[in-house]
Amino acid sequence: MADWEQERHCPCAREAQAESSSRRSLLAASLVLVAAPLVPAGTAAADNPRRLKPQAGDGLAYMTGEKQGKQITPADLKVGAPPVLAYPLDMASQTVRDGARTNLLALVRLRPDDLPAALKADAADGVVAFSAICTHYGCPITEIHPSGGALVCNCHGSTFDVRKNGEVVAGPATRRLTHLPLKQSEGALLVAGNFSGPLGPPQQ
Repeated sequence: MADWEQERHCPCAREAQAESSSRRSLLAASLVLVAAPLVPAGTAAADNPRRLKPQAGDGLAYMTGEKQGKQITPADLKVGAPPVLAYPLDMASQTVRDGARTNLLALVRLRPDDLPAALKADAADGVVAFSAICTHYGCPITEIHPSGGALVCNCHGSTFDVRKNGEVVAGPATRRLTHLPLKQSEGALLVAGNFSGPLGPPQQ
């Protein structure tokens, strides 16, 4: 097994200046999220649809950047690229469900051969959606490991192998990331079901 802690700090020759700028934007947005309380999605949803948990048929919208609030398509995601942070999008009202931290998703694209059996039925054209809330302390996950196959939390370095269905390969987190089933319809990425497990850190 590769030494994930050592590799995580290795320079990646493929990084471009544009990607560095994008990372800074994501980091700035993540600092805001860290300060927000980790309230479960669905709380007060009847009064505020932005707080409703992901619903089957929802699209996916950019969390931040020039395309903030715009719908994401499979073509927007590249194999090995940093994760795209997204929120569910009510397709009928175009309401972005950004009212709950637990709705935040990290979208990555894998090669077909890298998709684990547990994810094949829940991926859309190689695109998989994991909860972007770290299971250690609840920080947003905004980085991808240089290998292109793992998500890395900026706060404490917990690393989750998406090719092993979100398994923890470097602590301090001890619980895998849960994923959200996706499907593709007429070129759009859509939510296809409920999260596969619990979100965020274990309850204290």
